[in-house]
Amino acid sequence: MWRRLGELFAGLIVLSLALTCFARLVAEPSGLLVDGDRPSVDHAQRDDFRPVGNDLTFFYLPHYTQLADQLARYGRVPHWDSSGFAGRPLVGNPQAGLFYLPLRLIWNLRTPSALGWLTVGHLLWASLGLFLLMRTMGAGVAAATVAAGCFQASPYVLAQVFEGHYPHVWAASWYPWAFWAFVQFRNRRWARALTLAPILAMALLAGHPQEWFYLVFVLSVWTLWDAVHDGLAGGPKTAFARLSGWSFVMALSLGLAGVELIPAITAQTWTLRGSHLSLGNVSRYQLHALNLFQLLSPGALGEPNNYFGHDNYWETVLSMGLIPLVLAVVAAARHPDRQLIRGWLVLIVGALVFAGGRKLGLFPLLFECVPGMNRFRVPSRSLFLASLGTAAMAGFGVETLALRSFGAEGWQWLARHFRRVAFVVGAILLGLLPFSTARIEPRTLPDRALSLREIRTLLRSQGESRPAALAADQIARSGTFWFAFVGTVVILAVGRRAASHRQGYALSLGLLGLIELGLSGHGLLKVTPPSRFLGPDPISQALRAAVPPVDGPFRIRARDSLYQDLRASSNGFEKINVNDSFQIQHAADLYEPLYALLYVPPVPDPNSLMSELIAEHRQENRQRILDRMNVAFLVSDHIETDPHWPLVVTGRSQGSTFSIHRNPTAMPRAYVVPRAEPTAEDVGSALAGFRAVDPREAVLLPSDPLPAGPRQPFTPAVWGSADPDRVVIHAKTEAPGLLVVADTWMPGWHAQDNGRSVVLLRGNHAQRVVPLTRGGHHEVILRYEAPGLKRGSAVTLTSASAWIAVAVATLFWQVRCRVRTRTSVNRRAREETETFTPCG
Repeated sequence: MWRRLGELFAGLIVLSLALTCFARLVAEPSGLLVDGDRPSVDHAQRDDFRPVGNDLTFFYLPHYTQLADQLARYGRVPHWDSSGFAGRPLVGNPQAGLFYLPLRLIWNLRTPSALGWLTVGHLLWASLGLFLLMRTMGAGVAAATVAAGCFQASPYVLAQVFEGHYPHVWAASWYPWAFWAFVQFRNRRWARALTLAPILAMALLAGHPQEWFYLVFVLSVWTLWDAVHDGLAGGPKTAFARLSGWSFVMALSLGLAGVELIPAITAQTWTLRGSHLSLGNVSRYQLHALNLFQLLSPGALGEPNNYFGHDNYWETVLSMGLIPLVLAVVAAARHPDRQLIRGWLVLIVGALVFAGGRKLGLFPLLFECVPGMNRFRVPSRSLFLASLGTAAMAGFGVETLALRSFGAEGWQWLARHFRRVAFVVGAILLGLLPFSTARIEPRTLPDRALSLREIRTLLRSQGESRPAALAADQIARSGTFWFAFVGTVVILAVGRRAASHRQGYALSLGLLGLIELGLSGHGLLKVTPPSRFLGPDPISQALRAAVPPVDGPFRIRARDSLYQDLRASSNGFEKINVNDSFQIQHAADLYEPLYALLYVPPVPDPNSLMSELIAEHRQENRQRILDRMNVAFLVSDHIETDPHWPLVVTGRSQGSTFSIHRNPTAMPRAYVVPRAEPTAEDVGSALAGFRAVDPREAVLLPSDPLPAGPRQPFTPAVWGSADPDRVVIHAKTEAPGLLVVADTWMPGWHAQDNGRSVVLLRGNHAQRVVPLTRGGHHEVILRYEAPGLKRGSAVTLTSASAWIAVAVATLFWQVRCRVRTRTSVNRRAREETETFTPCG
């Protein structure tokens, strides 16, 4: 009973911690977890200023709202994503999370705040997993509670929540459960170990493979170490059995995720060739020496909106809380189970060294040697693993302080060393404080979003040239730091003198650590009404009032920081540029020349004879691409001179000026042309053909598929469907022609003309072309089936069946063993009774 009561109190403590961190969301349940007043600083983002918002509003929420709307409209999840870059696969996008079961449960809610609440649920789930893991490793309820709370409210984890990196957090929330199941695997508790395969599959399906990859890498290294140890102790058969077991678990988990994995692998043939990075391109989002100040306070280098460290706040915050740090050091130094502690220390140190990036050597070594490691550009994501390890160590620290063997001598040792370290650190901070030129105050809301150069100028005026001194000043002014420091001093002073109740003091120190993390999380996480990013706005109203140059659907090209994806999609406008790196290569070839569009062009060098010609050449390329991509309007923050399109309207939106230009030569979404211009499929030939060929006269193809004879002149077609997987187009012709659809061509698309299957060609380098071999009325239906989806579904169903069969067989075997053991014990007891002869 007392055990159950203790576990109940543990749950209440962890739940209270979550309520503290997310108090603003509890007070406004429909709100979004985003700072709606101040844009965050990202020094690695050099190409444009960063607007107000985070990746929730920039990327995940537009994706979620679009999926939820399409699910409600068509009753199914589409396979094709019609938004952005003229379309790309949805099934096969590893960041879509289409088959992640918890995410599917909230699609029908169609509530913008659902993603935030789902993330809160994942953090509670992670804390439960770590609680169970700690108990499995022999820790008491108090130690397990502190560990669970430290991971749930870890400054790094909550920083990822602040930035809206929800799939990252969802995947990392499976870490404690994966470690728990792996411990069962190591101990040969097969019934529980069977959960490891679906746990790994869930981490992979969450929508961001990097966290899954790091988890699998760590567990694989652990398995290899165990196999070497088994080989030395018990022979090669034992080592082979362990490696075979891990291989089976990995194969089963990959099979369970096959419905996501196989379409993604199939799509890689056509996606951007730059998905494999070179080490020279990975130089950002890694730890630096300046981040050590964050060990004392997560806000030592400023808040996300005025961060003066390297890169940004959320990717490199090196903090676990001051009190959890003290507890982790206690466990590292004095916990009696040295083998257990060494394992966690290896994980923590390895993750931190890896997060150090190129400078510390481990990341470049693994980047070059481990297959798949070169797909990920943010080495500091290993801090998820470090957060898990430090949370467990904090729990073991509470357990160490509560041990009788630690006693008065241990408390005195801790107080003595804490005093020494505090003296040294305090002396360093006091030595730096005189060099702090100014206190960093929260920046007031400007009348427009500031560029990165302006942000850096502002920070430099506040003393950016002395970042260490500014960090010392931030720490000295942090109320949470002083709360943690004074609380630690008081408990250590009382504990070293007390003759009893040291278990209570150990628990008190752990609870103070949770309060410290709760206060830090509460100060970080902000909530904003959805109307700040959704609903009508001046730009959308102006676009709705403008007369498009073509009938039917059209696209716009907008500056992302001015007119974001969420605002556009919620108002029914399709941007050709979206905040997503998942693109089809041949479509990206055409879109690349548009990158410089909407930015003030450089003035041609008057001393260079070629500069003006090059500028005109690029301008002509952009115009031809924009026409063929059905781009009807440009939305910019200044009046455009390149391209020089008619100005529709100017105004102000969200504190910034905007201008809308109309493209007078935009092509319809679908149209019929008379002939094909034979052109090679490389992008250079396509761009040359664009400049030489009138899009109303011909489409670029390797050869003309129509026979000689009369041809249908240019004729706009009628767009008859909004279903992304089933496009219906109506065209009336009097002679054969070529139907051009200004959407991205991709294997998986099939065409029918009046119910008859016809070939679907790739023209204009990236678009769909349907030959219409006869005149008359045409109802052309284009259907999309994701390549690899059927195979992936079959693999997932087979793997699930295999997992169920193995689980049933394992449970049956365990029950049978228990029955045999019980029967044997009863038989032995009966035999002993029968052979017993009483004296006398």
